[in-house]
Amino acid sequence: MDALVITHDAPSGTLLDGTSRGDGVAALIKPLGWRWSATVGAWYLPGSRDRAPRQATIAATAAALAADGHLVDVTLDADLGTTADREARLAARSHTRVTGLTSKAERAAQAAAAADARLDAAADQLPPGGEPIKVGHHSEARHRRALDRVHAALGSAAQAHTAAKDAAERVSAAASHAKGRTSPVTVANRIARLEAELRAAQRTTSADVDRIRDELDYWTRLRAD
Repeated sequence: MDALVITHDAPSGTLLDGTSRGDGVAALIKPLGWRWSATVGAWYLPGSRDRAPRQATIAATAAALAADGHLVDVTLDADLGTTADREARLAARSHTRVTGLTSKAERAAQAAAAADARLDAAADQLPPGGEPIKVGHHSEARHRRALDRVHAALGSAAQAHTAAKDAAERVSAAASHAKGRTSPVTVANRIARLEAELRAAQRTTSADVDRIRDELDYWTRLRAD
């Protein structure tokens, strides 16, 4: 039996490789917070990139898998790198996300425009002047079919416009979040928080002192720039 492999590093986060469909792993790890990524082709812990490994969750996962008869290898790299490295990776991910959402929004807008065109074409098939259905007339069936097409096209157009609006809002939210991270007020508040954390860490000789200093130096230089 091949071993399942749990790995963690700052750029990739926490991943679980080696699973296969029907091996029962999904039922074991989903309750522990794992999610499947079709892009990566592996299970991952959301929010684990550029964070310290979640030792308790990883240990619980390894134990659950081992109890189910799986071999498990665990390789963890807790080095987060510099603040500059982490922020560069975050900026790259944000850019990728905004670019992807923008493409989706453009496709949604095109779909809405196409739905409008279909609605216009369906409406053109109706008798002019809003003429009512002539019950019993040879045109009745044709008129009713035309109305059905208009109603269907109207529903499709409404759904397409809602999807386009939602897509545009997601782009706006993602772009705003990315920009807000380096806004003057946000940076100033982050510096104040880090200064307080540094004072507390120095009093308790915490191992986090170097990390906090690195973050504080990074954001202080950014604010000066």
